[in-house]
Amino acid sequence: MIRTLTLCTLLTAACSKSPESPASPGLREHIVPPSTTHSSINTYNNPHYAYVVPDDKRRGQLLVFLPGTGAEPKNYRKFIRLAAEKGHHAIGLMYPNEPAINQFCATSGDVTAHSRARLEIIDGADRHPNVSVNADNSIIHRLTALLQYLHQNHPGENWAQFLANGQPAWEKICIAGHSQGAGHAGVMGKHYPLARVILFSGMDYLTNGQIPDWVTNTTRSNIYYALQHEKDELLDIQMVRTAWAHLAMGMPASADQFIPANGRALVTKATPALLLPARFHNMTVADVFVPVSIAEQAWLHLLQ
Repeated sequence: MIRTLTLCTLLTAACSKSPESPASPGLREHIVPPSTTHSSINTYNNPHYAYVVPDDKRRGQLLVFLPGTGAEPKNYRKFIRLAAEKGHHAIGLMYPNEPAINQFCATSGDVTAHSRARLEIIDGADRHPNVSVNADNSIIHRLTALLQYLHQNHPGENWAQFLANGQPAWEKICIAGHSQGAGHAGVMGKHYPLARVILFSGMDYLTNGQIPDWVTNTTRSNIYYALQHEKDELLDIQMVRTAWAHLAMGMPASADQFIPANGRALVTKATPALLLPARFHNMTVADVFVPVSIAEQAWLHLLQ
C-alpha cells in the first residue's frame, strides 16, 4: 500500500501543471539519463537533474537528492534548484526505488533488515533477499558516473571536486531524500562521512516496536536534519518523534513558526498546496504539494 499510494499520487500530481518559480540568473540545468553516464546502468533510466550557479556564488558543497518510492527527480525540482541557488552544486539522482523498503522490512522483526536492504541499493552488494540491485545500478555508482559525466561535459563547472580516487568525496556531500529516499540518506549518514543528512517524510520502523539498528546508532547524529508533517498518512508522528529521540536530534521545533538556529527536527502543520491522497506525506518536498511557506522558511533552514 505504501508503494502504490505514493507512486500513484505523485504520477497524478505530475500531470497537473504547477507554475515554475523564476530561475536565478545564471542557474544552469543539466537533464541526463543515467544510461548516458555509463553503459552498464540499465535500469531506472528516468533522467537525473543537475543544477549549478556561477562560480562566485558556489559554496563547494554538493547536495544529492534521492526521490521517494516510484518517483523521479523531476518531481522535486523546486528543492533541488533552491539548493543550487543557495550555492550548492545540486543533483536529483534517479536510482532503483521500488519496492518500498518499509513495506517488507517493517514486519520482519529484524532490526538489521532496513539497513541491509538499503545498503544493497546504496552500493550493490547482496545483503537482502527482497532486493536485487547490482553494483552498476547502485546509488554510489550512479552518482560517481554522473559526476564524471558532468566533469567531462561541463569542465568549467568544477563537478570533479566532489570525486576523490574515483569515488564520491563524502565530506563535501549532503544527502537529502523523500520517503524511501530519506531512509537511504539516513543509512548513508551512518556509513559515510557526509556533511549533512536531510530526511523529508522518512523514517524506518518495525511493527513489533523495536527500533531499526541504524536509528539507534547515534554515530554522527549531529549531521541529521528532518522535516515531517504531523498528519503524515504513512508515518505516525509519534513513531517519528521516538526515532528522532534515538537519533539524538533534540527537541522537535515548529517549521511554521520561528525555527531556532540549532533546530534539526522540524514538524509542520501547514496545508498542502494540492489536496490529493498522501498530500501530507508529500507536502514536505514534492513540487506540486509543497506550500510556499515551507519553501521560504523550512527549506532555507535545512540548507543553511
